[in-house]
Amino acid sequence: MYLKKINIKNFKAITNMEIDFTEGVNLLIGDNGVGKSSILEAIAVALFGMLKGIRGVPTKNILQDDIHFTIEEKGDASSAIRYWTPTEIAGTLEMQNESYHWRRYRLNEDGKERTKMDDDGIVKWMQHISNHPEDSLPLLCFQSDARVWQTRRGDFGKELKKKLDDRRCGYIGCLDYSLDMKGIQAWCLKMELTAFQKKKPIKEYEAFKNIVACFMQQISQLEEKPQIHYSSQLGELVYQEKSQLMPISYLSAGYQSLLWMVMNLAYRLALLNPESTDNLGESEGIVLIDEIDMHLHPKWQWNIVDALERTFPNMQFILATHSPIVISSCKNEHLILIDEDEEVRYLANAYGYSVQDVLNFRQGTTEKPEEIKKLSEQFEKALDEDELKEAKKTVGEMEIILGTDHPDVRDAREELRLNGWKE
Repeated sequence: MYLKKINIKNFKAITNMEIDFTEGVNLLIGDNGVGKSSILEAIAVALFGMLKGIRGVPTKNILQDDIHFTIEEKGDASSAIRYWTPTEIAGTLEMQNESYHWRRYRLNEDGKERTKMDDDGIVKWMQHISNHPEDSLPLLCFQSDARVWQTRRGDFGKELKKKLDDRRCGYIGCLDYSLDMKGIQAWCLKMELTAFQKKKPIKEYEAFKNIVACFMQQISQLEEKPQIHYSSQLGELVYQEKSQLMPISYLSAGYQSLLWMVMNLAYRLALLNPESTDNLGESEGIVLIDEIDMHLHPKWQWNIVDALERTFPNMQFILATHSPIVISSCKNEHLILIDEDEEVRYLANAYGYSVQDVLNFRQGTTEKPEEIKKLSEQFEKALDEDELKEAKKTVGEMEIILGTDHPDVRDAREELRLNGWKE
């Protein structure tokens, strides 16, 4: 199962865009402001449409704030807002050699206007499998560190989950940008208590812990899987690597962010498919992650995509990133560049490229500040024209900005010496 295509019209920053996706990992790249986050949010709205027929699971509609608008100046100091409608989001999903196409749309910005949906084939399919416990439910999830503050439901659907109380709870809040850390911890505590009472391991909880351990092993390139469990003494999740026991809260912010992201995926999978414990990590689904590189040390950035693929081999990931390291680390991924004019370009992967080459050839920028780049070019030009005094002067300007120990300054002074300059 994977999202094959999305068509977006008049949604947030986007006026009209069509994007093709593939199975596996899709990387959205482009400058700030080109609409990468808007694309992911539009996909989330489209995927919410799949859940319309599942009782007890609320969906997100196209809100007035989602409608694309422009501000037009009027008079000398006034302005008018113009809303562009209709707002439309259409998706195409491939599932078991069948295609499902649906469209969600809002005709105008009027507060009474509702979101409508064409073709309910995908809704009927989801409704069918959710009513048959023997069928595996696909994971749908959207996570964004940059959008955590925008979560619309403060209780993360706690009351809804109590009322529903079955595997469909895995869909409550699944596309709301953020994650429910307290809910995950409470579920882990519940599983530990149940295991104690029944005097045997709880299969779905063991599967959850195994997924998290697999990811930790992959991202940190460990020889063995660490052990994960909830500590009632500490009141939080802990992990054991060799003989060392460590609360997850003691880890760096970036690593914690990664683990909570994976725990959220594993937690929802355990809720959705508690019977599929032997191969829970091989479940299918669609995961959206905005700014996957946020807060991550470069060593995690090199491994993050590969670790996700190995932990969830059948999952489709649609990721937004600015990191040249993440881009260079991807071997078989679908690289999608979004330009300022909403042009969508599909690029060859940049696996093995240096960070500098990724910046130059995939992101259209430079690894150095423009001021330093110009001085370097000025220095090379002076050398080419045998203007050693001018070259020496330029090196002096570089020293003022960068200091005498900077590699560029040292290299320039060495080039001067090799070209015959004498102090």
